[in-house]
Amino acid sequence: MVYCTKCGTENPDDATVCKNCGAPLNPPIRSYGRRDREMDDWCFGGRSRNAWPLIIGVFIILIGLSSLLDQVYPWANFDNIWPLFLIALGLIIIYYRVQR
Repeated sequence: MVYCTKCGTENPDDATVCKNCGAPLNPPIRSYGRRDREMDDWCFGGRSRNAWPLIIGVFIILIGLSSLLDQVYPWANFDNIWPLFLIALGLIIIYYRVQR
C-alpha cells in the first residue's frame, strides 16, 4: 500500500494519484534546475572555455608554494599549514574548471 504524503490516505500500490485528495503519489524527481546551473556557471566560469578559473587557481597555488618554500621547516609547526590549504584550494578550482 502507498500512503499519500499530502493527506495520509492509504492507496493501492498501482495508484498514481491519491483517491482522497488527488495529489500525485510519485512526484517527479527534481532535475538539475536552471538556477543551479547558473550558480555553477557563476562559481566555476560556466560551460564556455573561460581561462580565468585556471589563472586564478594557478595564482593561488603559486602563493601557497612561495609561502611554503619561504619557511625553513614547514612541517615543524602546525600553525604554518595554511599554505597547504591554499595549494589544495587552487587544485580544487583547477580540477573543477578542467572537468567542465
